[in-house]
Amino acid sequence: MFALIDCNNFFVSCERVFRPELENKPVIVLSSNDGCAISRSNEAKLLGIPMGAPLFEIRHLVKAYNAEVLSCNFELYGDISSRIMSILQQQCEKVEVYSVDEAFLEYDDSVDWQTEGERLQKHLMQCVGIPISIGFGVTKTLAKLANLQAKASGVVCYLDASTKYHDALKAITVNKIWGIGAKLSKSLRQQAIYTAYDLMTANAKDIRKEYGIIVERIVHELNGQSCIPLTLIQDPKKSIQITRSFATPVKDMAILKQAVARYGFRLAYKLRENSQKTQTLWVYGRNTKFESSNTVLHQRTIILDEPTNDTATIIQHAQSAVEDFFDPKISYSKIGIMALDLHDATLPQQKSIFTPKANDKKDIDKVMDDLNKRFGLGTVRPLSCGESIDWMNKRDHKTPAYTTNWQNIVQVKAK
Repeated sequence: MFALIDCNNFFVSCERVFRPELENKPVIVLSSNDGCAISRSNEAKLLGIPMGAPLFEIRHLVKAYNAEVLSCNFELYGDISSRIMSILQQQCEKVEVYSVDEAFLEYDDSVDWQTEGERLQKHLMQCVGIPISIGFGVTKTLAKLANLQAKASGVVCYLDASTKYHDALKAITVNKIWGIGAKLSKSLRQQAIYTAYDLMTANAKDIRKEYGIIVERIVHELNGQSCIPLTLIQDPKKSIQITRSFATPVKDMAILKQAVARYGFRLAYKLRENSQKTQTLWVYGRNTKFESSNTVLHQRTIILDEPTNDTATIIQHAQSAVEDFFDPKISYSKIGIMALDLHDATLPQQKSIFTPKANDKKDIDKVMDDLNKRFGLGTVRPLSCGESIDWMNKRDHKTPAYTTNWQNIVQVKAK
């Protein structure tokens, strides 16, 4: 038996943990540069604010109903997500972290799903303060559909392929099924498959012939045959990218070099965190599509002599790429760096005969990582990252990094 745990309105819920006055109030969290709504409280959804709505289009609703508008605080959301997943791994032996706010769990069939679900809801609320929805099913697909029911009803739900749950499957449209996108659901509707029940009762061989093995597996999953096992060990990442849009377009090469140094610093940190090294860097910058009819993309690919996750090396190559492609006539709206051709840093690597012998000084990156983990990322960073960050993406309504920065830690005073 599988369970899918999904945090309700996750970004908004994270903000409410430290600001309880936001409870029962319409709240939206915006994307980078305070552009679009990427998380909405239930109260905001009732106002008709759709997911992804640009702020300028819903400003009248925000003003009319005094909705709280917050900038994204990914430092906070990432930390709370890590805490939730850690708690789940303590509570259940088999856990697959599916996304920042979702996880699949696998239980023995003898477990009382309702009791276990209610226990986990109470435990996570007590430990982290985040409300969750839990759906149980005999397969991962059914657990995902049960979670949809749980979100709508507010209680723990369960689904299997027995006749007892057929009415529930008939009420779920085919586009809501995990793995069925908009284009595929349109094609299925043309075949008179409108609901999860219709797909469950379809002929699996005909479905495979028409749509392939992936959709055939979904049919089997809806019929209670588990075809999608839990992924307990995550596959190594094939690429890592750090990119941001500027608050305003940039024409100054010094600012571009400072930005790419910050992103290179962050990229190197992520590589070491994942025990990986890169042998290929891709650095790019582009203008805004609103500036002219043509989008200009400047890019450089750097093939390194040997795999590395050294901060200084990555920053040096990234800044050289910016110097190489910079055009003073272009207003750059975005710049980014991507690590490709990733290698396992724990395995021996073939050294280049042209690389100078490393000195015996203590690993600067390790010292820097230890300090940043303790006091917050960016506390110690290379000088090339600069001090001024006026160019960074706009987050005018950002709340403090309550859990990752000592300067922002909540203070409680007794009277």
